[in-house]
Amino acid sequence: MASGPAGEPGTAPGVPAPAAGPSAFRRLLGYLSLAVKLALFALVFALAVKNSDPVTLKFFLGREVETSLALALVAALCAGALFGVLAMTGYVIGLRRDGSRARAEGAALRVERDALRAERDALAGELAARAPLPTDPAAVAAAMAATDRQVPHGL
Repeated sequence: MASGPAGEPGTAPGVPAPAAGPSAFRRLLGYLSLAVKLALFALVFALAVKNSDPVTLKFFLGREVETSLALALVAALCAGALFGVLAMTGYVIGLRRDGSRARAEGAALRVERDALRAERDALAGELAARAPLPTDPAAVAAAMAATDRQVPHGL
């Protein structure tokens, strides 16, 4: 095992040791992600401040609510997200059911595969016990010649 100048196992001389923490690229991506999130928050906050004018929402049966435009927009966004989640619930439940069926089928196929492998190994052991393979080169050549005569070449 090669050792580095400081005697660390597994490092070659002249090769720097791997960094202990996250790579510089991952740290850069983390900072970039944080900057994008802060910029997005600042834009949404500025939009809310600029749209703080009061609006009147008119519902059915003569019910009215007066609120700021920003709050009405956030409420509409949340309601849309909730309806989207509810609309996808049936599809996700179906996918989970299909996944559990596939896992059960895979487990049954693995059991069947293991049984077939055990049967194959048992048959191979029986075959090896009946007729041991010749190890002498002359006997191997004779066995091959006998096999060539028994099997038609057209098959």
